[in-house]
Amino acid sequence: MKKSNLFNINLISKALFTAAAMTSLQATAAGFQVNVQSASALANANAGFAANTENVAIIATNPAGAASFNKFAFSVVAAYAEPTVTTTGENNPLTAGYEALNAALINDYAVPDKSDYDVENSVAASTIPSVYAVIPVNDKLALGLAGYTNYGTTTAFPDDYAAGLLGGSTTLKAINLNPSLALKLGSKLRIGVGAQFVYGTAELKRNLGDAAADQAIDGIMEAANNSAILLPIVAPIAIATNEIADPALKGELRGVEAFSMEGDAFGLGWNAGLLLDLNDNHKIGVSYRSPVELNFEGDYANYEGVEATGKIDITLPAMAEFGSYHRLGDLAVQLGVVWTEWSSFEGLEGSSDELGGEVLFKKDYNYEDNMRYSVGLSYYLGENVIVRGGYALDQKAGDTTISIPDSQRQWYTTGLTFKLGKKLSIDLTAAYIVGEEEYFKETETNSDLTYKFTNKASGIVGAAQVSLVF
Repeated sequence: MKKSNLFNINLISKALFTAAAMTSLQATAAGFQVNVQSASALANANAGFAANTENVAIIATNPAGAASFNKFAFSVVAAYAEPTVTTTGENNPLTAGYEALNAALINDYAVPDKSDYDVENSVAASTIPSVYAVIPVNDKLALGLAGYTNYGTTTAFPDDYAAGLLGGSTTLKAINLNPSLALKLGSKLRIGVGAQFVYGTAELKRNLGDAAADQAIDGIMEAANNSAILLPIVAPIAIATNEIADPALKGELRGVEAFSMEGDAFGLGWNAGLLLDLNDNHKIGVSYRSPVELNFEGDYANYEGVEATGKIDITLPAMAEFGSYHRLGDLAVQLGVVWTEWSSFEGLEGSSDELGGEVLFKKDYNYEDNMRYSVGLSYYLGENVIVRGGYALDQKAGDTTISIPDSQRQWYTTGLTFKLGKKLSIDLTAAYIVGEEEYFKETETNSDLTYKFTNKASGIVGAAQVSLVF
């Protein structure tokens, strides 16, 4: 264990910014990327989303789609996502320390168990709204306006969670306002460009967890100078004369709030797309979304009463998407491929100018560009009902942590579209997402405690969409 003072301001600041950085990452990493911008697209596992012009939600991914509408069109989407992330502890890094201490104290303290790290569900359910409108200017030009989210999560570990500096509670949201302009070139080609105005908010909290007990054990062992002869004498004295040691060793300080931090950030980006609208039955679309820099700044406070302004800079990575839609008789086949440039995310760095301008935390992550592949089928029951289904394989982007429970995921989706006349349609969708089980190790920076976990993630999503053409 590290020989350091837990209550030293510099060290605790580093631990806090470690947690803050990881939590900020959680909201912008694969596994918590939001892929629910359209109920009709979700029913096909988002396959062909960049090419399907059945409603104006296409402009969430491909701004060129706006040029396919010759009347004012509007869509509103409401989705509900309920993830389940089960974390299982595979070790307790304090076991050896407690056993050594108890050997001298005649088993005064309960030895922690790996089950102390079990959490049934650390990610909260959420609602995800989206809204879209297309306003044709003339027969060649159209304006699009989209409001949706690409990233967001709410996580909550118990206040007395043993790995409190790795877990904690988090609410992060990123809202994207995306105006765009689309132009029809000839009868088949459409192009579009848009601007991304992104507003992000973050509320973070971390607790001491094992750090207090680890420091108490470390201090007692150092006071006894690692002597088996002196330990039985020195250890009880060290505990009795230290008002922090005994509560810490009993686990009573786990729930002490180590820090809280809340802040917001604005970011700017752009997107562009092409749509080859061959005819009503065959369409191909490609789009690109630029990276967006978010420079979070907000109020930071720790349990020792220190208050300052903290800042963390993160990047929402670039994305490129291909989609195609092909209808043969009553059956349509949709294909989709999405690339996300996670390799551009090299690491995180936390700092505070008010605490001397020094770098408080820097961490590198092993991220690689990932791909998402999807296929969807739509069966047209006459003119008024469409039965949809889809499957997607979403590759893992990087190393798994308890605050980033990423894994390779598979999506199974289904839904119905009801056309109520020529102007109104309603979509109802359900999706089941299941992730691969992940075994991983994670080291807490301040104490050097290494934890082992197994994570299993799954989730359900329900969505409804109303689309109007005027």
